[in-house]
Amino acid sequence: MNRQGHPETLRASQAGNSNALTHGAFSRQTLAPRARELADALLQAPHTVPLDRLGAEEIGAVIAILERIDEELLANGLTDRKGNARSLVELRVRLSGRLERWLAAYGATPAARVQWVHALTDGKSLADVVRREVAEGALLLEAARDRGDFHPIEPEEVGS
Repeated sequence: MNRQGHPETLRASQAGNSNALTHGAFSRQTLAPRARELADALLQAPHTVPLDRLGAEEIGAVIAILERIDEELLANGLTDRKGNARSLVELRVRLSGRLERWLAAYGATPAARVQWVHALTDGKSLADVVRREVAEGALLLEAARDRGDFHPIEPEEVGS
């Protein structure tokens, strides 16, 4: 606090205050509407079920962050004043890989859909395909934990 300031003009933190917001790539408040819009669109796919909402929300969140990062990089460049790549460039690359993995797991790429159809028409039962998908999902989850990309939602966060 500025002890030389004017106490009568000091204001407590204000909910929703975005005065210090720069690009918004880390602001849940500004990203949430776009992430929800994207998740809802993904859930319109004919192969989705309500349980797929978690994956759709993660994909929506990643895409919303990537859009913000792209806007910031387009507006202010890929390098800082010293000519070094901005940290957002590295984050953009990491999130692109994460999105690619999620889209493949979700069946949201042409290759993933072809693979799914091929597995179903290759004489395998649906139960075999689902078992394999669940096993692959467990491996992806384990890999995400190893990389530090997996951040489970704490129970107290669910209602907020």
